[in-house]
Amino acid sequence: MSIDVELTDLAYGGDAVGRYEGRVLFVPGGIPGERVRVEIVEERRGHARAQLLEILRPAPERIEPPYPLLTDCGCQWQHIAYPAQLTWKAHIVRQLLVRIGKQPDALVHPTIGMPPQVPPWHYRSIAQFTVGPSGEIGQKIADSHDVQDLPSFPLFHPALDHIYQLVRAKLIAYFGDELGQMIQGFQIRGAIGAVTNNNLNSFATAKAVPTLLTVHARPGSVIEDPQALAQELLGLSPAMVGVIIERVGGRYGRIFVGQEFLTDVVLGRRFRVSADSFFQVNLVQTAVLVERALAMLEPQRTDVVLDGYSGVGLFSSFLAPRAARVIAVESQPSAVMDARASAALNNQNNITSIEGPLERVLNTLHYRRERIDLALLDPPRTGCHPKALWALQQMAPRAICYVSCDPSTLARDIATLCSGGRYRLVSAQPVDMFPQTYHIECVALLARVGGTR
Repeated sequence: MSIDVELTDLAYGGDAVGRYEGRVLFVPGGIPGERVRVEIVEERRGHARAQLLEILRPAPERIEPPYPLLTDCGCQWQHIAYPAQLTWKAHIVRQLLVRIGKQPDALVHPTIGMPPQVPPWHYRSIAQFTVGPSGEIGQKIADSHDVQDLPSFPLFHPALDHIYQLVRAKLIAYFGDELGQMIQGFQIRGAIGAVTNNNLNSFATAKAVPTLLTVHARPGSVIEDPQALAQELLGLSPAMVGVIIERVGGRYGRIFVGQEFLTDVVLGRRFRVSADSFFQVNLVQTAVLVERALAMLEPQRTDVVLDGYSGVGLFSSFLAPRAARVIAVESQPSAVMDARASAALNNQNNITSIEGPLERVLNTLHYRRERIDLALLDPPRTGCHPKALWALQQMAPRAICYVSCDPSTLARDIATLCSGGRYRLVSAQPVDMFPQTYHIECVALLARVGGTR
C-alpha cells in the first residue's frame, strides 16, 4: 500500500523524516520540504522505514544524481545540491548536540565546504573495494552483502581512479572466473599532498600520485605465486610505490614488493603513512581541519598538550612548534611507528609518542601527576572510551578540542565531559570531509569552567 507523506527533516544516517499515523517515517532519497509517495517496507516500535516511489512535489535543492550507481553504496546525498548538503550537516550537528549532548544553547558554525575551485567529487585519497562472489569489483551496497560493480570510482582523485581501473582490469585478467574465490578485496591509498602540497590549483590536475596497493586474498584461498602477482601489479603504473598481498595462504602469510608506506604532505609537513595506519581521506579538508583545530585550541609555548588517538601524528606535528611538549597517545602499532618517523622527517624532538589505549595511558599519567594544559582528541567513529573521559576530567586541561567523524558519539562524549559542571561547550565547527554522503567531520571546543577562557 502506498501513502503520501510530507518530509520535514533529515536524520543523521542520511534519511529524510516524515510522520504517518503518529509514527516517525524514515525515507531514503527524500529531501525536507518534499511531498512524496512511499511504501512502508519495515516497521519498528515507534518508527518505520519506507521506500520512495514518487516525488509529488520536489524540493528546490533536488538535483539529478550524477552517479546513480553510487547512490546505494555510500553517496546517499548526491540528489541534494551541494550548498544544501552543507546547511543540513550543520543542522544535524546542532540537533545531536541538543538532544544527545544536552547542550540546548549549542553554537554550531556553518559547515566549511570544499573550496570553489575544487569540485565536491574526486576528493578521496583512500578507498576500500570489495570483490563479490561472481567477480564484481566495487563497493558494498548498504544493508546488504551484495557488491555494486563499478567500472570507475568518481569519489577518487582522478589519478587514483585511473589506478583503480588498472588494478581492476589486471585482477579480472589474472584470475578470470576464479576472481571471486581468490580475492576478497583491495585498498588503494594515494599521497596526493606529495605532488600538490595543498596547491588547490594543481589538486585535480595531478597526473601521477604515489600509490600503495593492499590486496586481501579470500580466506582459504591459495595464490600460487603471490610474489609474481605483486610484481605485476607494481608494474601497472610508475606511480605505484608498493604492493602488499595479505592472507595469501600456503607457506606465505603476507608478502610485499616495493614500499610498505607512503610519505604524504599536509601544509608543508611530511607524514609517513603505512598501509594499516589511519589517515584522513580528504587532503583539501584535512588542511582546513588542522587549521581550525589549532585556531580553537590556541596553544601557548609553555603548554604541555595531549594528542589523544594521535594516529600517524597529524595534529602532533602542528602542535609541536606551538607548545613546550606534545604527548601523543595511539594504540595502533604501525601508526605509532609512523608518528615517530614523521617527527624525524619534520625535525621535531618535543613529541613523545606512547603506544597504548588512551584510557590506560591517561590513568598512568594521572597517577604520576603529569601536567596536561590542553588536550586534542581525534577518536575513531565509536568515540572515546568512558575511562579516558573520566581521566581527562581529573587532569583538568584548560581546554579540550574534540575532532570527530561521528557527531552522535561526539554529542555523547560532550555530555559526559560537561556533566558535573567541569566543562562547557564553546562551539562546534562542521567541516565537510565527505561530500555527497551523510558523514560529518566536526571540531568542537570545550573550556574548563573557571578556566582562562
